[in-house]
Amino acid sequence: MPTQKEELQLNTQQDMSSEDMYVLKKLFTEYVSLYRLELNSGKYEILRLIANTNAKQIVGEEYRIFADYDEFTRRYAETFIPETEQEEFLDWHKCENLKKRLQEKESLTYYYHSVSKDGKDSYYEAYAVKGKTDGKNFYIFLGYRNVDGILYKEKAIQEQLQRALDEAKLSNEIIEAIAKSYQYISRIDISKNWFEEISNRAVENMNYKKSGEVTSGNRNACKKLVAEEYQEAFLKFADITTLPVRMKNEETIVMEYQMKDGNWHKLRFIEKKRDKDGNLTHVLCAIRSISDVKKKEQELLQQVAEARKDAALKSRFLSNMSHDIRTPINGIIGMTELADRYPDNPEMQKKCREKLLESARHLVSMVNDILDMNKLETEQFVENDIPFNLAAVLNRVNTDQQMQAGKKKIDYVVDWEKSELNHMYLTGNPVYIEKLLTVITDNAVKFTKPGGNVSVWCRKISEDDERAVYEFGCSDNGIGMSEEFAGHAFEMFSQENKTSRTQYEGTGLGLAIAKKITERLGGTIEIKSKKNCGTTVTMTIPFKTGVQNLMQYTENVNTESTEDIPLEGLHALIAEDNELNLEIAKLMLEETGICVECAADGKEAVAKFEESEPGYYDVIFMDIMMPYMNGWDATRKIRTLQRPDADKIPIIAMSANAFAEDIINSHISGMNWHLTKPIDADKLMTALKECIRKNISDDSIRLQMIVEKSKEED
Repeated sequence: MPTQKEELQLNTQQDMSSEDMYVLKKLFTEYVSLYRLELNSGKYEILRLIANTNAKQIVGEEYRIFADYDEFTRRYAETFIPETEQEEFLDWHKCENLKKRLQEKESLTYYYHSVSKDGKDSYYEAYAVKGKTDGKNFYIFLGYRNVDGILYKEKAIQEQLQRALDEAKLSNEIIEAIAKSYQYISRIDISKNWFEEISNRAVENMNYKKSGEVTSGNRNACKKLVAEEYQEAFLKFADITTLPVRMKNEETIVMEYQMKDGNWHKLRFIEKKRDKDGNLTHVLCAIRSISDVKKKEQELLQQVAEARKDAALKSRFLSNMSHDIRTPINGIIGMTELADRYPDNPEMQKKCREKLLESARHLVSMVNDILDMNKLETEQFVENDIPFNLAAVLNRVNTDQQMQAGKKKIDYVVDWEKSELNHMYLTGNPVYIEKLLTVITDNAVKFTKPGGNVSVWCRKISEDDERAVYEFGCSDNGIGMSEEFAGHAFEMFSQENKTSRTQYEGTGLGLAIAKKITERLGGTIEIKSKKNCGTTVTMTIPFKTGVQNLMQYTENVNTESTEDIPLEGLHALIAEDNELNLEIAKLMLEETGICVECAADGKEAVAKFEESEPGYYDVIFMDIMMPYMNGWDATRKIRTLQRPDADKIPIIAMSANAFAEDIINSHISGMNWHLTKPIDADKLMTALKECIRKNISDDSIRLQMIVEKSKEED
């Protein structure tokens, strides 16, 4: 086989110019197949063709001059080029097309895919360069070489480049993701001590430099913006010289700090790049405001602290209640057993009954306080606006408290004149007002010693066309409380000492209930107290102003005594499903000479009233929770009956439900009064007489009916 030099000499024509020879020598070192082609005629000369090439298999062993290069490329394409790529291959190699392209260019390059007979895929480069041209001939040189190795190398480079691009894309995606949560982001080159701002969505609040030295920038920003108590920690955390050590095994580290303006920021360093040895070289610095989060955290911590405090108070309360509940229960059991030992001793029997009643009432009071507080704490507050007579509410509260004060020989003074109440008829929640005033005055009476005095007042402090604001006050010269404890007096279960709890009896919920009610009514409550000198509680409550009318909710007030109102001979209907409660109420009424009939439920009560003659029944006592028809529905049914006494007959609720919403529902249903169980005989008679008096004032004929009925009984 001839050497490369011999091949060149053998196949080189004498008509080649020195320029052509120079080009040929250059091509000879790179290309495994070389051709000299005259494009006008299609004649070509093989200059080089090594043995293992595909073209060698077509032309045979001898190096010759061939007449038709288009035919040669056609045979090559049919043998080695995939069918789908043959058209493109032939189009590029066609002499006519090569001539057109090379008239404007000095060279052409073409890459193609070839498949050998053994099925091996290879990729080749075809390189065409102009040679000698004149008016008759257009010579070019064609070189071919295998580029598999180059492609593999380029592929590897491309893959490496793609990985780099992917990494850069991922890095950008990370930065974009971080930028959604952070107002400021910069990239830091640790080795160069240099930063460059990437994102700043809060320029006015984070007016940092766009780029610069990290260390000096941190110092300046710290001194200018960071709160003094956090500056030292900030500079230590932001020291990038220590980051490679601190983040050796960490992808990110975080610090929270406060700014001079009071806002809170979170600074985060995020790993961006490490060297081949795993040493950190670049980081991202991300900053965002966390003031809202900090505020919520503080609120949560406060709530937790309050919850723990409440839990501690409740724990103490339950411990106290264990004693306080057992005490009246023990009294009830003990007095019952003691009464059995002295069946023939009237004085001892009376004393035992009084103690039994006292213990039972104390138990009821404790239960009511606990249930009321639970209602208020669980947001079960009824906000119904009801027209009511303020003077009537005050009269009821003061009457009850004067009675209790009298038993303790306490002077209870009402320091107001009804004529001063310009808006007797208001709109609001009278039930809660009455509860509020009862709690405050009851506390005053409870903690005032015999011989002391309690003073209460009510006065209007402001008004406009739609609203009136009233001040309610209660002052006593009782035991008082220390100035320190006065600041905690409205807290649940608060009692200054154990002595107060045992001596004066109570749950420690009274003032807490008062504060809750006052706040729910849109008012304020204040307390002033001095140890052993007394206490003053002042409340301001806003009301809508009402119009005096005859609405069913409106209560007429008459300070005259009700003692002269006759009860004997009246007919009463009691609707009660509990036999014991029915028996108790029946005996209380019959003792006053009232004729009593009974109904087992609301449905039966409606039927008895409907079947009776108008005016036969003078009053109906209605339990609330009854089978078949409850007391509210029964009352509504009665009020809608087409008879003259349906809307006038007094209907008094007797219910174990003592919550405000129960009392309000009683009023809404059409009831005139709401008594809570256990029924007190005095309160029962008071309610009955007040209802009768209201009917008398509404209808003078009614009075005559009662008087005549009383005379008939005589």
